[in-house]
Amino acid sequence: MAGVNGQEDLIGYCGAYCGECGMYKGRIYAKVAKDFLEILRASEYLDWLPKFVKLDFNFEDFLKGVEYFSKEDAGSYCQEPCKKGGGAPCEIRPCAQKRGIEICYKCQDFPCKHLDWILEKYPEKMEDYERFKKLGLKGWVRFHAKEAEQGYAHTTKKYYTRSRKNQLA
Repeated sequence: MAGVNGQEDLIGYCGAYCGECGMYKGRIYAKVAKDFLEILRASEYLDWLPKFVKLDFNFEDFLKGVEYFSKEDAGSYCQEPCKKGGGAPCEIRPCAQKRGIEICYKCQDFPCKHLDWILEKYPEKMEDYERFKKLGLKGWVRFHAKEAEQGYAHTTKKYYTRSRKNQLA
């Protein structure tokens, strides 16, 4: 698979493209948290809010949380794609590895029970499967790499134009 613009490792066995995930290396989530902190600081909201507004939560803990999520290397973000051991454990990875396939779209049993939860949450994956069949692996990777570079996050189906484009691989 070498030669797909260096993005081949970002193909999840399940048919996800890790580069489009907002969590991957904090690509989008960290940027949004940083932007949120920037807005709070610029408006002096951090100074006057705790003084003049009765909050029903611990404001200092809240800020610690936002600060934590603003760091790209925070432990809550995948630092490696699933093919390099990152991401949550699932039944898909060992199944694909056992079958010797790099993406479930190549499996003769696609779709199978391992993907039920994904297809339930993301029914558009079947459309992506059709795209894969039409474009082939390299074309499919190019399509998703371009979307990721433009700041697309597959979970929200939105573009975040200030995403960290240079941290995909």
